[in-house]
Amino acid sequence: MSAPLLQIEGLVKHYPLARSSWLAPRASRRALDGVDFAVRGGRSFGIVGESGSGKSTLARLALALERPSAGAVRFLGRDLNAMSRRELRAARADFQMIFQDPYGSLDPRHTIGRIVAEPLLRLASLTRAEREARAIEELEAVGLDAAAAAKYPHEFSGGQRQRIAIARALATRPKLVVADEPVSALDVSIQAQTLNLMTQLQREAGVTFLLISHDLAVVGHLCDDLAVMFQGRFVETGACAEVLRAPAHPYTRELVAAAPVLMPAAPRAAPPPPRPEATGGCAYAARCARAQDLCLQVAPPLRALGEGRAAACHFPGA
Repeated sequence: MSAPLLQIEGLVKHYPLARSSWLAPRASRRALDGVDFAVRGGRSFGIVGESGSGKSTLARLALALERPSAGAVRFLGRDLNAMSRRELRAARADFQMIFQDPYGSLDPRHTIGRIVAEPLLRLASLTRAEREARAIEELEAVGLDAAAAAKYPHEFSGGQRQRIAIARALATRPKLVVADEPVSALDVSIQAQTLNLMTQLQREAGVTFLLISHDLAVVGHLCDDLAVMFQGRFVETGACAEVLRAPAHPYTRELVAAAPVLMPAAPRAAPPPPRPEATGGCAYAARCARAQDLCLQVAPPLRALGEGRAAACHFPGA
């Protein structure tokens, strides 16, 4: 088996909080708590979870936009946080990001051609004419014509802006693209167009995606492997289709059950009454209908279930 494109090892991130008083010790918030996974070339990886679970923090750390409190981020075997600034800048040619907001991620003062070509200015030894030609080539690859290069972001719709953001991410011909909620700000019909475009790029250009989302349908459309995240930890991992077909962790089952359907077969059961928060047990125990005393006392590790599946649950399965 080939080495992974991206290897995350024991990633931890704490953010300091404001002191309650001048003499009080500074507290911190745990955003990530020991995350491990690998993204292999040609197998896009999805991460799902509710807001506040640590998904976007993980995306920023994976691209070395922030430094972890502990752990390592390796791209093609090299530790990104051990690189010099010059080495990291050169390495960024192989990994790029698509941000969530198609309105805030494009500079309104610059033309589309300059926006798409900007990564080439920093990362590639190309002439100005070559950069302009590459920008037009990438715009045409995402379904926009060459005339778009002379226009400004305000002249495009949200869906078109996200296509421009994708073109910018692809300008350096990266091996890995991290997409943080790339369609959540778009209308449903535009979401479908954008996802179809990303699938086409995955198939024809060989792009591998690390997709961050709260939408199971989006991840299921694009990804081969899936990790479910809750309070800074992975609670279930495995092949995307298998995890969605037969979720092993109760939180994954809750996410699958909450996915909207046009014709629900039966009304959903009422959620269980909340339990007191357990300080040393499973983080999900307070919301789990099947939690037992063991769950309140001991935090379950991520255990292998066979066939590439794993779940952090003392009592996995239906």
